[in-house]
Amino acid sequence: MNYNIKFDSYKIWVLAPGLETEDENLAYYYDFSQSIAEYTKVFNDLNLEWEWITVYHNTIIATIQLIVQSDSNKIPLVINLCDGDDTNEVPGIDVIYELEKYGLIYTGAQDYFYKITTSKIPMKHQFDLAQIPNAAWEVIDSDGKNIPRIFDRLGRPLIIKPAVSGGSIGLGIKNVVDNEDDCREQLLRIQNGYRGWKLDSGGVFAEKFIIGQEFTTFLVGSYLKPEEIIFYTPIERVFNQEIPVTEQFLSFDRLWETYEEEMPLEQDAFLFNYVKPEEQLIPILKKLSIDAFIALKGTGYTRIDFRREAASGRFFVLEANAQCGISEDENFTSIGAILRVSNISFTALVCDIMEEAIRRNQ
Repeated sequence: MNYNIKFDSYKIWVLAPGLETEDENLAYYYDFSQSIAEYTKVFNDLNLEWEWITVYHNTIIATIQLIVQSDSNKIPLVINLCDGDDTNEVPGIDVIYELEKYGLIYTGAQDYFYKITTSKIPMKHQFDLAQIPNAAWEVIDSDGKNIPRIFDRLGRPLIIKPAVSGGSIGLGIKNVVDNEDDCREQLLRIQNGYRGWKLDSGGVFAEKFIIGQEFTTFLVGSYLKPEEIIFYTPIERVFNQEIPVTEQFLSFDRLWETYEEEMPLEQDAFLFNYVKPEEQLIPILKKLSIDAFIALKGTGYTRIDFRREAASGRFFVLEANAQCGISEDENFTSIGAILRVSNISFTALVCDIMEEAIRRNQ
């Protein structure tokens, strides 16, 4: 393989977040067995020296010192997969701080981009300031006192979301509401958490639920060099049309097939399929993606989710995911589908991500 930057002089350290829990659902969410297999193939293909380390909340400092003090004669290059938050003691921003402290080369988001996308509230504030189209929204007071007339202000239906959440945790089909009582019920449910996992640390907000198509994009680069941003072919997530339109989104139960509160679709019907969007939509998605990335001072790589309103044809940015999961398996993450329609291997993607990290450090 010919890449602009040769990696032979680097030792690759892959850092993945660990969670000490007895809960089988949360343990499954943080099971990286598939990722280990994928990265093993990548680095075997590239014939590179590498090491996988699971990082826990109380081992962050020791892990980074291990890398710094390694007796390898190669330059350390860290693939940082840590995407957690302090509230639930899953490694996240603190890993970035330690990597920065020692001047290590690392992939993924720098601290600003990580922080502004960890909570969707500051992210949406920034979208509003930069005039990035996003669904009408409002923070819900913890006591719910601003729920009266919220539908008059935002429209209906609404979707009630925890501000800090990944992998659809805290989202179910009942989160889409069309009356104030259901809105209050979902606020309380989020405040009660999930299996001991705190969901309301960053607040709770209501957002207009956009009925229509859903799209996902992926890009690698830096807001400082927009001309060098790599934009991959996007995908559309086409939901099963037998599902009510207000259920056509990724709920936690259906995404991870836990089925605690929701039932599987009848006769094991598919929830969604990935397809390449119509050609004329791709330039629109590209411009919106890069605009959103720049507005958030994006660095590293990101997945950006969109909805296109059926009634108006308008696109709305739902969120940017600064430290999104990446995999070649589209049953595991949407990035796999993006790689398929882009005709790019997972190895090539990892090389793009590593190249960006090295350039950023030069």
